Order: sequence, then C-alpha cells, then structure tokens
Amino acid sequence: MVVLIMFLGSQLRPSLLLTTLSQEDGDDEAENELNLCNFHHIKKFNTNGQLITSWGEKGTGDGQFLHPHGIAIDSAGNIYVTDEERQDVQKFDKNGNFLTKWGSPGRDAGQFSPKIEDINVDKNGDVYVVDYGNNRIQKFTGSGEFITMWGSKGSEPGQFDRPWGVAFDSSGNVYVTDQRNNRIQKFDSNGTFLAQWGKEGNGPGEFVHLHAISIDKNDIIYVSDARDNGRISTFDTDGNFISTWGSVGEEDGQFKEHHGIGFDSLNHVYVIDTSNFRVQIFSPDGEFLSKWGSMGANADQFLMPQDIVFDPDDKLYIVDVGDAHPEISYIGNFLEENKNLTQPSCGDMGTTG
Repeated sequence: MVVLIMFLGSQLRPSLLLTTLSQEDGDDEAENELNLCNFHHIKKFNTNGQLITSWGEKGTGDGQFLHPHGIAIDSAGNIYVTDEERQDVQKFDKNGNFLTKWGSPGRDAGQFSPKIEDINVDKNGDVYVVDYGNNRIQKFTGSGEFITMWGSKGSEPGQFDRPWGVAFDSSGNVYVTDQRNNRIQKFDSNGTFLAQWGKEGNGPGEFVHLHAISIDKNDIIYVSDARDNGRISTFDTDGNFISTWGSVGEEDGQFKEHHGIGFDSLNHVYVIDTSNFRVQIFSPDGEFLSKWGSMGANADQFLMPQDIVFDPDDKLYIVDVGDAHPEISYIGNFLEENKNLTQPSCGDMGTTG
C-alpha cells in the first residue's frame, strides 16, 4: 500500500494511491481490503439511513462520473448532478435512469471550468450552476438550454472569488456563497445584485472557507462555515445573524470539512459531514438528534460525500466522490490500522461515451 501525504493550507490532508493487490498477497490482506468495484456515486436513502438504490460508476459514458459534486432535484423528481472533471451536468429520473446532459470545458456560455460545484433548481424549473473556476453563475432550462449568466473574478458586488453554493428563498431570490471573499451575496433571479454580508473571522456572521448554503421552508438560511470554524451559521434573508453551532472534531455535533445541507418534511437539518464520512441530523436550532454513516466502500457507507437533496417523499439523495480520482483525499487519517483502500481489476470501467 502506497500512502501519499499532502499539506494543503494548515491542515493535514492525506491522499491514498489506489493499488491493485494480487491474489498472492494472502487472505489476511484480502480481508482488510476496501473493494471499490461497482462503487456507485449517487445513493438514495430513507431518513433512517437505509439505502434504497444507487447508481453511477466511474467513467465518461452517460450516467457515469469522474468527479461528481453537486446534486439538485426539480418538482418532477428529476435529479441533476455536476461533475467537476467531466465539466458537465447530467440529468436523471428519480430511479437513476439517464435522461440528458449538457456542458463542456471552456469559458463560453454553457461551458464550465474544470471545477464546477453546486447546482440548484428554482420553483420555475430553471437550473443554476456554480461555475467555480470561471467565477460565475450560469442559468439553464431544465433541458440544458442556456438562459443567462453573471459574475467575474473580483471582490466588488456581483463579482466572485471561487463561488461554491447556491440557494433560493421563497421569493425566488438567489444566494451564493463567495468562498474566498468570505461572504454571501444575494441576487434576483436574473443576476441583479441586491445585497451582501460577511467577512473573514470567527465571530457571528463571519466565515472561513464557506461551502454549502441552503434555505428552509421558513426562509432561514443555513451556511456551512467549513474549515477553521467547523460550524453551521444561520441568517434571515436580510443577512441578520440568528445562530451558530458546531466546532471542528469527530464528536456528535462536530464537523470536519462539512459540505451539503438539506431538510426533511419536519424541517430537520441534515449535514453532510464529509471528512467524518457521515450524515448528522439536527433540529432547526442546532440540537443534535442523530447520525449515520461510516467510512467504507459498501453501499451504505461513504468515501467522500459532498452534497444532499430531498424529494417530496422524504427520500434523500447523496453524491459521493468515492473512487472518482486515483487519489482520494481526506481518508488517510481515518483508515483503521492495516486497512487498505484497494482497486482490484474490475473489468471494463466504461470509459467511452
């Protein structure tokens, strides 16, 4: 087993090089393998964490993924997934059947940077994609026809320095987490700038390395302030600070590089605790309720979960980067001693399409 250690910023972020172990490595070693064959990147659960279905193997064909990241759902139950490495959006029905796709590498309208992050669908069925590397938001119809886009690199109102998450309030206003500017920006549905708030720090209404943003049925805004602060912060739609909870760690109510946020029909808050390989559930005011998930390659486990979305029947869909890269970040700190992350020969991985 080869282990690669990388330092990113102030945190240790090990990456693991997937290896192929031959049969002569022995039974003891085989028992400690995490078999990544047929790993599915999209997983559908009930609210108790029981797997319902999953889909999406590694590859560039329709319905396959290289580095999936954001996930969204429309009123008909169709699922949309961004892929950072394919630089496209794929659309599926609720059972994972491929419907269509759009996007290609580039800077023109309808093209994406090598890193596209969040995606969301408004009440009119229009799809908003966070084009992280191009520092803009792009808006499409549900079938992928380009409508408009806004944003450029900078720190002025309406500009971005690595936008990450996108969400809507009940009036259709659009909120974007502007990661390196440590702020939230508010726009109308056509991209007209309305307001902004936030700055770097650890006080109320301050952020360090923003990730996801999500808005509940009461128009309360939840933001994952993911890195040094390790917390969830909440605001009203005018940017007034309401509350915060969480810290960096592995205990109940703590987080490590948490990402997506979703809400069930009871308005419980589900947080994708990425580097703890789990989902944590809270009351709307941040009281810890329960958790599920663990590190592994089984159907009901996670390797690098990113985003979450709920359908009207309280079924939740989670996108897991998993084995999308030959190197999997965040995992080395958490592997059990003598536990290997391996990629045996799985036959044709479907790299056409």
